[in-house]
Amino acid sequence: MAPRIDEAEADRLYAQAMAAARRAARVAQGLERAAAGCHPGWQVATSAARRAEASLRTAAGAIPEVPPDGSADPRRVMIIGALSIDRARRAAFWSEAPLVLTRLEFDLLVALAEHPGDVVTKQDLLRRVWGYVGRARTRTVDSHASRLRRALHDAGAPGVTVVNVWGIGYRLCIGEPEGAAA
Repeated sequence: MAPRIDEAEADRLYAQAMAAARRAARVAQGLERAAAGCHPGWQVATSAARRAEASLRTAAGAIPEVPPDGSADPRRVMIIGALSIDRARRAAFWSEAPLVLTRLEFDLLVALAEHPGDVVTKQDLLRRVWGYVGRARTRTVDSHASRLRRALHDAGAPGVTVVNVWGIGYRLCIGEPEGAAA
């Protein structure tokens, strides 16, 4: 009999496996672009990377999924349209499908979801998510917002979800048509 694991451990294992699968997919895409030059060695590496990605996804599928608990404490669970975030379990779901997020991507999602539709400044995000004090000039918010946007899109979120308000910050737009978010 397999050893029992709690929900938090299952979520952690699932997130690690899916993050590894996303990294493998990015490597495979890079190799496919390089293979466009018709170098046969790159094609062998590309197929090996695709096999590795498939085995990682199979392994991730063996970890039990835990759907969000809608009856939980309202401060613990936030539900915005099809997006649900369980702060205590550090799990986010889009239409019951788990989102694979890093710690910082999850914290960024929570910070934006606390004020859906409102613009949150980059300085505020740097302070709340990364703990920066003062005026820091960094692109870390931009790169994490891009990865969060990609994770939401991969989970099936339609249109633009994490909107960059140029020169100010970001806004979480859930359930708006793509044209209205810009």
